[in-house]
Amino acid sequence: MKQSFSADTQPIIRDLQDRDFTISDDNPAVVRGEATAFVGVDAPFEVVPLANDRPLTIISAISTAVDSGRVPILAVDQDCEHTVGEFLSPPFGLAGSQNGTKQFYATEGRIRLADGSYACTPTRGPLSWTEGPESESAGPRHLQLAANDEPIATIESAEAIACPAPHRDQFQYRYRRNEDGQFVVYSGTESVGTYAGVSAMRADGIQPIPAPLIPTQHIASNPQLARATVLAVVADGSVRYSGTVSKQ
Repeated sequence: MKQSFSADTQPIIRDLQDRDFTISDDNPAVVRGEATAFVGVDAPFEVVPLANDRPLTIISAISTAVDSGRVPILAVDQDCEHTVGEFLSPPFGLAGSQNGTKQFYATEGRIRLADGSYACTPTRGPLSWTEGPESESAGPRHLQLAANDEPIATIESAEAIACPAPHRDQFQYRYRRNEDGQFVVYSGTESVGTYAGVSAMRADGIQPIPAPLIPTQHIASNPQLARATVLAVVADGSVRYSGTVSKQ
């Protein structure tokens, strides 16, 4: 999910005008009209061309529109229709969900720890973040990091992953820059390697731990508007909608 593209929003705007919506000259364009019949929510739209189909790009575009009280219309080309549509489909904004356990997308962000260092792990395999099902005690749902499906770290809750920053002891490995600008990798308090940069770390089998994308943290201002997001695919000058759009 890392393909870049540039969708032309003009066919979308013309199509919405043909449906008797009013379009502003703002950037991004704001659309007003009988929204309820179109998407089931009484709110203006915001036409947003996505720069790429990375999960963080998608949720950021949605969050910006929702924070302004608007339903996002995400403009994409047909090459990225599937990946963006998959992100918007139930379970919304999640990589997966089964038996109450949520699997999160990984982002380009890193896990910054309370001492200013960053979490990493000595594996070349895939990393995944999950949140366990609700317990009978109604306590927080733990966030778990796995490498090759083997648990390697547990955080007390999704909220604790960023604020406050996790304590360094919650991850076995971490890295930080030294005075020479190099990255030093630690296991506990012991230095286990020094590298010119992240590429050198990766070449040696050590990868930074990616921050999970937790959708509820991005759409808290109005989850209803976020889940009404419309995907508008531009292909050969025509527009195809998906999401909660009514046939008109």
